[in-house]
Amino acid sequence: MAKKNKEISAREKHNEDIINELFGSSEAEPDIETDITDLGTGPEDDVTIAPSPQKHSKFFFGLAIFVVIMACIGIVSTVQFVSDGVHNIMDNTSLKNEFARFLLPVVANDVAPFENESEISNSAKVSCAIWNILVNKDISEYRSVERGIYSIPEYNVSVSCKEIFGSSAALTHQSVGASDTRFVYDEANHVYLCPINTRFLSYAPRIADMKENNGTYVLTVEYVPPSMAIISDNTEVKADKVMEYTINRWDKKNTLMTVRMISSERL
Repeated sequence: MAKKNKEISAREKHNEDIINELFGSSEAEPDIETDITDLGTGPEDDVTIAPSPQKHSKFFFGLAIFVVIMACIGIVSTVQFVSDGVHNIMDNTSLKNEFARFLLPVVANDVAPFENESEISNSAKVSCAIWNILVNKDISEYRSVERGIYSIPEYNVSVSCKEIFGSSAALTHQSVGASDTRFVYDEANHVYLCPINTRFLSYAPRIADMKENNGTYVLTVEYVPPSMAIISDNTEVKADKVMEYTINRWDKKNTLMTVRMISSERL
């Protein structure tokens, strides 16, 4: 009987061990309350503190101000550039300067009014052609035969004449001018001996008005003292007289077509 009881006790102990192994011992159940209390109480090194946004805010605020300032500077510069460009276009300053340089030899010689190139005197064409070389060309290529005198080939004078009055313009080479502005034609060497002192110019042009129609420009040209710049913004300087010039402009090349008197009613 005692042996039988021992066998039963051993069998129950074995069954209990199996149950504990599969489902865990009731004596080893976790302390849930303790685990909950321990949550979040780990080492302080495990906690990450977010950086303060103050430094970043100051940086981006300063950057934003810099961008705004540069944008304002850019806007002002752009407006100034556009304004200057529009003013230059409206006033045609560059083209007026070009026409003034082109007309200087003609105005300086006070050429009489004409409706066609054939009406211009030969001496006037020679003088205008030489003055065009002296004031609008590089004369360093011409050999100086003596101090203040330059030797200009007659061929260059003929080309210069055509540049002003057109490709059909022709001239007969001859000495022109008087005193210190006399251009002596050396027929033997086919050159002109020319002084280059331009202080003896009679007039300089000032473009008072300009109108254009299909490449033909009608200019109101004021004759001012030669001491004035070719183009002068000083409108207080009174012109000695006013003439109307017609210029044909094609492929950036100018040809003087007519010179006319302006009646007092138009001034």
